[in-house]
Amino acid sequence: MSIPAGEQRLEASRRGGAFAGVGKKGHGRAATIAAIARDARLTRGYLLQIVLSTAIAHLGLLMDSAPVVIGAMLISPLLAPIMGFGFALATFDGRLLRRSLQTLGIGTGAAILVALLLTVLSPITDATPALLARVRPSLLDLMVAIFGGVAGAYALLRKFSATLVGVAIATALIPPLATVGWGLALGRYEYAGGALLLYITNTAAIAFMATVVARFNGFGTGLSPRQTWIQSGGILAALAILAIPLAFSLSAIVREARTTTVLRDSLEKMIGPAATIDRFDVDYQSRRPGVTAVVIAPAFAPGLEKSFGKLARDELGNSTRVSVIQLRNGTAEAESQRLAQAAAARESALTAREAQRVRAALAVSFAIDPAEVLIDAERRDAAVRLTPGDEDEEQDSGAADPAAAVRAAYPDWSIEVVRPIPAPQPSAAPAPARETTPQAPAGTIARPQQ
Repeated sequence: MSIPAGEQRLEASRRGGAFAGVGKKGHGRAATIAAIARDARLTRGYLLQIVLSTAIAHLGLLMDSAPVVIGAMLISPLLAPIMGFGFALATFDGRLLRRSLQTLGIGTGAAILVALLLTVLSPITDATPALLARVRPSLLDLMVAIFGGVAGAYALLRKFSATLVGVAIATALIPPLATVGWGLALGRYEYAGGALLLYITNTAAIAFMATVVARFNGFGTGLSPRQTWIQSGGILAALAILAIPLAFSLSAIVREARTTTVLRDSLEKMIGPAATIDRFDVDYQSRRPGVTAVVIAPAFAPGLEKSFGKLARDELGNSTRVSVIQLRNGTAEAESQRLAQAAAARESALTAREAQRVRAALAVSFAIDPAEVLIDAERRDAAVRLTPGDEDEEQDSGAADPAAAVRAAYPDWSIEVVRPIPAPQPSAAPAPARETTPQAPAGTIARPQQ
């Protein structure tokens, strides 16, 4: 029994315009929605990817290893339900929306739980730079997520798998969740909150941009004007709410960068041109801000820490901790010269040890006394002097070139084999002429002479 065309259009409208008629484009959109719904399912494989990617990301964050963290991003199991959430908003598909939110919520909770357990079991509890990089999101992160969401949705529609990989790397999802678990396990709730804000920012921006791209590509054409306004207004309101804390965070980051520059410039003026700043750190994350500086100067300045501490407290507050360590190690030029001389000495020592190894290797290869091997370490030249006896042993050994292995091991060395000049052989003297007697003809008897 065939379905009337009117009922078919009504069913398409009820499902958010996913079919948009029965044409080729309508079937293409229906197939896309079906594929997205299939990928957004909660399966064992999805949970396994969550566990593995979180474990990899957690270890990468503790090791402060960017390649390991990127490897965890490439797995990207959360990207499928996020895209499902976005396309469900575009088509007002309640079933796909519930499925995507369920899969996304369980995956998020599982990732946080895995990271929390790994933090409890790990002996490493220090905050690495990779962890700290994910606890202070800003408007810049929101912009990255917006552009990444547009690229991801477009790649999904055009089947550009390589672009989806780039989106997974640019908009991190698993590493922030690993940071959340790390912060909750150690009681550093401000870090956990910042990482959770970064995850929510990336997730919402990707989903909302997927909704926008889907609408521009014909999904949800059967929605009423009221539904379209609710859709657009909800997306703008959500992005605006997210932008408020991110704007404050970006403002704080800019202000801290400017304050750090001002404090460092002030310290440079205090110590003068003859001294250098070896290290300068400002800790804004602690309850009491701290400034630590290491200065190398030709002479000790008794009031440097006090005067600089007053300036730092005026900038950061009266509770600021200030530590200025002064090292007297000559002038900056003298220190540079000393470091250069030390580097030259180390290089010379390495060259000398290498020359000894070359000498020993050549002596073993030719079975000669090491004293017969002449070495010029600076030019990296080696000469092997062979005696006649050594040359005979070399021929008996049958080796084509005993120095070949040494040349291969030390390709930047020039190795020469000096062979003995053969002594000239005396010419053979002519044999003395013998006196011959005439022989008798055949058949006659020779008679002795009287």
